[in-house]
Amino acid sequence: WTNDASGAEISWLMPNLGGWFTGLLDRQAMLNTWLENGRGVMKSYALPNFTNAQGFLTGMRQEVTRQHKKDQWALDDVISHTEVLPYDPEKIRDVPDEGQHIHGVFMEGARWNRADAKIEESEPKKLFVAMPAIFVTATTPKDLKALGINYGPFGPYNSACYKYPKRNDRYLIFRLLLRTDLHPSHWKLRGVCLVTQTE
Repeated sequence: WTNDASGAEISWLMPNLGGWFTGLLDRQAMLNTWLENGRGVMKSYALPNFTNAQGFLTGMRQEVTRQHKKDQWALDDVISHTEVLPYDPEKIRDVPDEGQHIHGVFMEGARWNRADAKIEESEPKKLFVAMPAIFVTATTPKDLKALGINYGPFGPYNSACYKYPKRNDRYLIFRLLLRTDLHPSHWKLRGVCLVTQTE
């Protein structure tokens, strides 16, 4: 009941019916709010509420590319750029001019230090840690380099964000660069990633 006859995913995977139904209600509430009130009230989108989160992010990149038509941006040339905000989605005041805020993502294998805005070792017996809101937009590699973002002495950790804890290319949503004081291979060996569901 999660895939159609061709094998395409038409529903989301949940270990029990109660979790599946709760997810259905959450999705309906978010999508209904968006439909009835427009994007002006959508300060942040819950990434787990999308059956096709990759499509949502691709649409956002297309929209940002159109906003930079005068700069002659091409969709094939733009890349995603993320910024982990220091607060939860409830504290977001305004809808961004370009890009979107997302939430509902958890870090596995480490934790996010909100005060210092970097990855740190996870606390004992805590497998998943809720991430704060994340601002996602699109930019060109040249413009990203011009921003001069400090990702730490060894560069950023390139973290994958998966739909489910089952990690494979089929469930990969997108990748984001995270700040770290340690070498990125430290986190790679620990299997640090982001997931939208913890079950």
